[in-house]
Amino acid sequence: MDSSIVTTKGQIVIPKRIRDRYHLIPGTKLIFKETKTGLLLQPIDTFFIQSLKGIAKSADPRPMKIWWAEYKKEEKELEDRKLNLH
Repeated sequence: MDSSIVTTKGQIVIPKRIRDRYHLIPGTKLIFKETKTGLLLQPIDTFFIQSLKGIAKSADPRPMKIWWAEYKKEEKELEDRKLNLH
């Protein structure tokens, strides 16, 4: 079992083994879900988005694969600018 400590800023480090297993790369967005047994950390990825399919209608007629790739590219560029990784 892996563990982490919450910093004074409320940050945690996800162990490398977990990041590798779940393909968590810098810029990956995560959601926190409260459950009856604790806290669930889930990446917002294509699998998560597809699980929501049909809940809301998109005005964008393009397939999700296309607009999702563009969205991820924009998110990465924004994160790179924040971290000055030009």
